[in-house]
Amino acid sequence: MESRADQVRAFLLALLLHAGVIALAWLSARWIWPVSDASAAGEPIQATLMVSAADVRRAQKAIKASPAPATVKAPQPLPSQNPQTSDTPLQAKPQAPQDRPDTVDQAAASRVVPPTPDPALQEQKERTRQAQVDLTEDLARQQEAENKQRLREQLEAIRREREKAARLTQMEEQRLAQLEELRTAPKAAPATPTPTAPAGNRGDDDSLLARYKAAMQSTADANWNRTGAAERVRCKVRFTQIPGGEVIDVEFLDCPFDAQGRDSVDRALRRNPMPYSGYERVFDRKPTITFCYPQEECQP
Repeated sequence: MESRADQVRAFLLALLLHAGVIALAWLSARWIWPVSDASAAGEPIQATLMVSAADVRRAQKAIKASPAPATVKAPQPLPSQNPQTSDTPLQAKPQAPQDRPDTVDQAAASRVVPPTPDPALQEQKERTRQAQVDLTEDLARQQEAENKQRLREQLEAIRREREKAARLTQMEEQRLAQLEELRTAPKAAPATPTPTAPAGNRGDDDSLLARYKAAMQSTADANWNRTGAAERVRCKVRFTQIPGGEVIDVEFLDCPFDAQGRDSVDRALRRNPMPYSGYERVFDRKPTITFCYPQEECQP
C-alpha cells in the first residue's frame, strides 16, 4: 500500500513533468514563428535595372543558338465503342444437352492405379486395432466379473437376513408358546425347604450341604420347561446367586443342548430364587447342577 509520502512525491514529479512540457512548447513556438522586421527611420531604398544594347544583342544571339523544341506527338485515339466483328457467324439457337454425357475423363480417372500401401504401416495399424479390441474385451470381462461378485454379495446378504429373521421368528414363537404354557399351567408353590422339613433326594448323605444341593436341584427341575430338550442328555451348568437365592448369571460347562434347550435352562434358573432360608451356613455363591430327564434314567 502506498504511503502519503509516496503520493506527495508522485504529485511533485507529475507537476514538474507538466511544467517541462509547457516550457518546451513555448520554446518551440519561439523558434517556428517568424520574427517581425524591426522598423527604422528614413526613406526606403529604390533601385532601377539598366539594360544596355550590347546585353540585348547577346540575349538575341543566345536565343538563336538554342536548339528547336521537340515535336509533341499526337495523342492515341480513343477506342471505338462498336463491338469487334468476327468472320464466324453467331449461333442461332443454344446447343441442346446431350443424352449420354461424355465419360472419357471418368474412365481415365478410374484407370489410375492407387498407391501401394506400406506393409509395415498396415501391420502397425492392425496391431493397434487388435490391441484396442483386446482392451475393450478385457474391460467388458472385468465389468461382468464385478457385477457377478456384487450380485453374489447381495444374495449372501439377503440369505443372512432371511436366516436371522427366521431365527427371530422361531424364538418369538417359542416364547409365545412358553408364555401360553405358563398362563394355562397351574401355579406350583415354590419348593423352599424349611429346617423342620428338609428336602432331599432319598440318598444316604443326611448333611445340611447335601440337603441344600438337593433343594437347589429340585427347584431347578420344577421350573424347567423341557419342551425342545433331548431326553437322557445331561447338561451341566454353573450359576451365580446372591444371598436370598436370586440367580444373576448362568454359565454352561458341558451342555450339548441347542440354543432352544439352553434358553429353557437359563429361564428355569432365573424364574424363582433358589433355596436360601435355613441354608445360610452352607450357602454356595457359584454352585453347579445338572439338568436331565427323566430323572430315574439320568442317575449315574
